[in-house]
Amino acid sequence: MPIDLNRFIATFFDEAQEHLESIEEMAMAMGSGRDDPELLNSIFRAAHSIKGGSGTFGFTQLAEATHEMETLFDALRKGSGHADASTVRLLLDACDAFKAHLARLKAGDRDHDPAMDAIRTRLAGAAGEGAPAAAASAPAAPAEEAFFGGAEKASAPAPAPPAPAPAAARKADAYGLFEAPPPGAAPANGGDKFGFFEPLPGAAAAADAARARGEQSSIRVSVEKIDRIVNLVGELVIAQAMMQQSVGRIAAEQDENLTHSLATLDRNTRDLQQAVMSIRMMPMEFVFSRFPRLVYDVSTRLGKKVHLRTQGHETELDKELIELLIDPLTHVVRNAIDHGIESPEERSRAGKPELGTVGMRATHRGGSVIIEVSDDGRGLDRDRIIAKARELGMPADESMTDEQAWALIFEAGFSTAREVTDLSGRGVGMDVVRRNITSLGGGVTISSVKGEGTTITIQLPLTLAVLDGMIVCVGQEQYIVPLEFVAEAFKPGPHDIRTIVGQPSLVAVRGEQLPLVRLEDVVRLPASATERPLPLCLVVEVDNRRAALLVDSLVGQQQLVVKSLETNLHRVPGVAGATILGDGRVALILDVSAITRTHASRVAAAARVAA
Repeated sequence: MPIDLNRFIATFFDEAQEHLESIEEMAMAMGSGRDDPELLNSIFRAAHSIKGGSGTFGFTQLAEATHEMETLFDALRKGSGHADASTVRLLLDACDAFKAHLARLKAGDRDHDPAMDAIRTRLAGAAGEGAPAAAASAPAAPAEEAFFGGAEKASAPAPAPPAPAPAAARKADAYGLFEAPPPGAAPANGGDKFGFFEPLPGAAAAADAARARGEQSSIRVSVEKIDRIVNLVGELVIAQAMMQQSVGRIAAEQDENLTHSLATLDRNTRDLQQAVMSIRMMPMEFVFSRFPRLVYDVSTRLGKKVHLRTQGHETELDKELIELLIDPLTHVVRNAIDHGIESPEERSRAGKPELGTVGMRATHRGGSVIIEVSDDGRGLDRDRIIAKARELGMPADESMTDEQAWALIFEAGFSTAREVTDLSGRGVGMDVVRRNITSLGGGVTISSVKGEGTTITIQLPLTLAVLDGMIVCVGQEQYIVPLEFVAEAFKPGPHDIRTIVGQPSLVAVRGEQLPLVRLEDVVRLPASATERPLPLCLVVEVDNRRAALLVDSLVGQQQLVVKSLETNLHRVPGVAGATILGDGRVALILDVSAITRTHASRVAAAARVAA
């Protein structure tokens, strides 16, 4: 019966990508002039795994190129030559070529890829320069290194094969596609030059041992299936809330069993929601692992010495947020190396070590994830930033606080670079960072000390699927203010609000004058003839801006399921999404960052007109 390999290809692509990322990480640990045998063995095994899977699925170019990589590292681990900076560069270039080729294969493109020929030639040349004799005489990879294995220790002696199994017994590879030939028999394929179809002796025993140790196992599930479950659970939470509100009064007055059942349903629904949401959570390791390569490439191009230090790998974040976070963090890290870290000569003159440090740290704080990117470079130049802002026509002067001055670098078109390069100088980057972070419901702030370094802090919600919100009322409509932006709520006194003709209103909050944002003006509600209740102020804080949001009343605090407007309708300025309340009504979730930013721009415009 023929075997349909297509159902295994997706797994191969995922594992090949993981192997390539592992090779990149290990490559940047080499080149110190002293070869680490474990690193060489690990790279050899990763290349061998990719090679085996490529041959299985008929990806000949990838199989041949990884075979040359395997040959090179087989020679290096046997002492023929040393890995140096050129070897590192070759490995990184090879990983880039392999990733691009995998992307083509995933898209269904099976045409000949000239880039793979070029990288294969370079790998073969490097292997030939190292020790052609040793490479040619390298024995076949041991059975323990069969493709998609790689859990063994190469430095340990190969274990003795298990006792022969009955004739009917089969030993399968990692995918269970091929059975091993009987002892002493020739391979079914005649023994191809790559040794793709090697048996895995002891695989069953190893699996039994793993189960005996209680090790966790996992399965690969498509993101689409997980998202489908998350959406269904979200609908279940909404339906449960509606039912709770509809029959709650009846249950409380007439039926104690119904009251108990509703409480149990509510508890189990919330537990189910948390369990499903945890499936989408991934450790920040998946983000941090991408940056050693970026730091290596950028620092090498700029002639700087930079060390990357990461903390909080185990901090978890929603997978969707992790994917959307990569681009903003890439801008921030690249800027830290380009603008922050000085050249080795400049650092020596300043009494600093030539090796600069860029740090990335992730922590949980309440219902948010805080990501800090710091450097020990020259810090931000306040005078230069203000001068550049004036040159660009931005409102800036020496009376600004440091936080206000640092916020200028997030304005579109702002750049203090003296030269335009492919890394910086075009005025694009930090404004994109702020826009992308705020679109995720987060905020970004900067702190800096001249001569000591800069820290950029990004705050994000744990997930985009649910949020804790404050339900507020304006007129007959209800709106949601994300709780993470709310600092406090209070009723202003008759003399706390100060209104000047032609100027934005201010409200006094314990001696501080905050700009007053009337929510009825933001949402453009028509004037009501009915008497409005005494107003209430929510003090909100985002992006180092504080403002008072004036509403009619507070309805309460609730965890809500977020629905995207862009998916179903279109983007609405000042609105981050929508949710369905317990009574079945749709309520808009306010984009507090956009609202306060728009209000601040109007205040600045009014000030310029008045001046």
